[in-house]
Amino acid sequence: MYTYSQDFEVTINIAIALLKDKNVNNLSILKNFLSFIPNPNHIKEVLIKAVQAVVNTCPQTTLWLLQHPHCLEPEVNVRDVIHQEISNKLLFLGLTLEDFTFDSEGYLVFPDSFKTELLKSSKIPLPNEDITLILTVLRHSDLDQKEHQE
Repeated sequence: MYTYSQDFEVTINIAIALLKDKNVNNLSILKNFLSFIPNPNHIKEVLIKAVQAVVNTCPQTTLWLLQHPHCLEPEVNVRDVIHQEISNKLLFLGLTLEDFTFDSEGYLVFPDSFKTELLKSSKIPLPNEDITLILTVLRHSDLDQKEHQE
């Protein structure tokens, strides 16, 4: 028997696949495709769930989304969704909201002391894919400076 939830899951999976394609034109097609959903809140929910899934599975696509923050507007503020997912991971790790921030371009910013620990990731009790995600969205110039100092 067909259910709305099956249709919803299929729609989210299509959105995830198109996000992973990292093509702004495909995202326009996605938004047009989603226009068949009669409720604008459901469109937003599909896009948020797709971005959340990408954050949890594909660091490179997450970085691309940070670099193209307007690609899902006006329905979704991509940076807000990414920041919330990353913040949840860091809070679960035991950090507080005062321990990290995001810069104006959306990148993660840590104090130097934590960056050192992160680069020695065996001390950080996160699944490996979370470390990859954090390193991917960490302000690149911060990492470059740290590597040159060592």
